Amino acid sequence: MTPRESWSNRRRGFLPDHTNNFVADASVWINLEATGRAVELLRVIRGNLVITDMAVAELERGRTKGRRAADEVAALAHLGLVQIVRCPAEHDDLLLGLVSGPARDTLDDGEAATLVFAHSTGAVALIDERKATTLAAKRFPHLVLRTTTDLLLAPEVLQSLGDDVVADALHRALFAARMRVPEHHMETVLRMIGPDRARGCVSLPAAHRSPAADVMPDLPIR
Repeated sequence: MTPRESWSNRRRGFLPDHTNNFVADASVWINLEATGRAVELLRVIRGNLVITDMAVAELERGRTKGRRAADEVAALAHLGLVQIVRCPAEHDDLLLGLVSGPARDTLDDGEAATLVFAHSTGAVALIDERKATTLAAKRFPHLVLRTTTDLLLAPEVLQSLGDDVVADALHRALFAARMRVPEHHMETVLRMIGPDRARGCVSLPAAHRSPAADVMPDLPIR
């Protein structure tokens, strides 16, 4: 098995059993805020969930675009459901190597910090961006990655919240935050949200949607 095949296999599925430590990138927090269910989701997930200070700074900059994920993370931190951390200083070189250089080989500060923190602590990196996952395969072949979709479709989440609530959360993240769905979860996500809601989700492949439905329907949050 090649390193890429090994990484791909570890990346599939839901939440791994070998660790209960997760570090989530800014994109994941944007998606979770959009679901309207972040508190419930984090209370269901068994594990320690953290965000790097660089990812927090990225969320703070999103305030100018009207995003509320920074407020959500602050509230979750107040509840003790997430902890803000810094990358170990001894890995500054790794961090610098991910943010400096040609655009095709570099990441945003928050994405880079998420990967370096996961690599240095043995945590699972929760990250949705395709470029970040591609670079992770090259730089950190043994790093375990998961996505927002993995969180939402985790068996403990489905069992605790129920299919209808999770389907609404998926739809909200897709519609409001334009969440990216990994191909191996596409069939499940499409089945759960249904064709009518899929049509308005522009982050889904064109074959599964239509630009005609562009109004967010009212969905119960509580």
